[in-house]
Amino acid sequence: MSNSPPHDIAPPLAVDVDGTLVSGDLLIEGIFRLIAVRPLLLFVLPLWLARGRAALKRRVARAMPLSPATLVLNPAVLHEIAAAKTAGREVWLASGSDELVVAPLVESVGAAGHLASDGRTNLTGQAKADALVEKFGKGGFDYIGNERRDLAVWKQARRAIGVGLRTGLAQRVRTIDAEARFLPGFGGGPRDCFRALRPHQWVKNVLVFVPLMAAHETRTVSWLVATAVFGALSACASGTYLFNDLLDLPHDREHPNKRHRPLAAGQTPLLPAVGLGIALVAGGLALALWLSPVTGFCVLLYLIVTVAYSLSLKRKIFIDVVVLAMLYAIRVLAGAAAGSIRLSPWFLAFFLFVFLALAVVKRQNELYALHKSGRSASGGRAYVVEDLPMLAALGAASGFAAVVILTLYIQSPDVSGLYDRPELLWLVCPLLLYWLGRLALLANRGVVGDDPVVFTMRDRASWLTGLGFLIVLVAAL
Repeated sequence: MSNSPPHDIAPPLAVDVDGTLVSGDLLIEGIFRLIAVRPLLLFVLPLWLARGRAALKRRVARAMPLSPATLVLNPAVLHEIAAAKTAGREVWLASGSDELVVAPLVESVGAAGHLASDGRTNLTGQAKADALVEKFGKGGFDYIGNERRDLAVWKQARRAIGVGLRTGLAQRVRTIDAEARFLPGFGGGPRDCFRALRPHQWVKNVLVFVPLMAAHETRTVSWLVATAVFGALSACASGTYLFNDLLDLPHDREHPNKRHRPLAAGQTPLLPAVGLGIALVAGGLALALWLSPVTGFCVLLYLIVTVAYSLSLKRKIFIDVVVLAMLYAIRVLAGAAAGSIRLSPWFLAFFLFVFLALAVVKRQNELYALHKSGRSASGGRAYVVEDLPMLAALGAASGFAAVVILTLYIQSPDVSGLYDRPELLWLVCPLLLYWLGRLALLANRGVVGDDPVVFTMRDRASWLTGLGFLIVLVAAL
């Protein structure tokens, strides 16, 4: 370890930002916030990167300033900063992020100043070590860092402090400074990464089996193909959920429930989430295309609509609800493609209105949560709390329209050809009225949760209603 300064001089504390003070990477977060606001700039980013990483950071920082209030800070590092200031030491932020996004953090944590990338120099690794030595001298500062590139900085520091280091890297730091200290990182692990995939949402992909059940399909191969489609859609859905959460980070952190999601809470690193999202989407689409061109087209359509929703349509009033209904319907179409089943117009219209009612319920519940938290507008959405009564009316209208279409579908030749006693199917109508009406009322009370389909799978009354559906359908055979 390098020579320390005289004992009567309190050396400054240099603190890394990305992954140390702040969860994740400010460049990645800035890029996704920029894409969320101006999607077409995604195609300009490679041109900015061609001028160097420091130039890319500067252009992103200029286009999308980050407020410290929307970032997740490490409590352990904040405590270390507070302790250093109490001891009369200066605190400096030393970051590879651009100085335009680092400077606001200086004031937020009460630091004395900062060293950061400036559009020409990318201040990471050895470049950061050289800048700190030039500023404070060799061994004239303590340094808090979190990654392997910080080894070059720790070699020049008086004392090394690591944040959330893996065992191997911690041992390397110990060889540099036998008295090195280690602070907890942002937590998280494989379980949080898996939770970020929202596996509970996979239950919505059970809709791929609905056409097979409705058509009384008995061929094993059709069910096997539908199961593969279920897997492909689940992989694509999880990948798009990751990207949607990356685009929604500032809004999710303000949401009473969504702020606990792994990405918003800083429990899952941003850059690995990007790679995992790409792998899941590519793998799911490849599997669907391998199954059949029609199935691949359905999954591709699902991805296109989902991307359009994440980038723009979710901020358009009521268009977002219609798009959500379409995403449910696409799952049904993919199941029909898997079993080579022709869907009647009545069948498609029925499910479209049912899904529209469910999508409205989802928005109702979100607005109720906003009202309960004392807020009047939905961040990242086009709704205000005053829209609740109208949404409730629209949801009820959609539900009743679905029941009317069901009554017409029951009388169609498609149904009479499948059931010996189709008149018994009329008993499904009151069951459906009960289920949709109860769901709308519960949404108005804010107890449905983030997704009505997921709520249904956990709701005892919904299971009993589903059992009633099944008994009626079997009796009508």
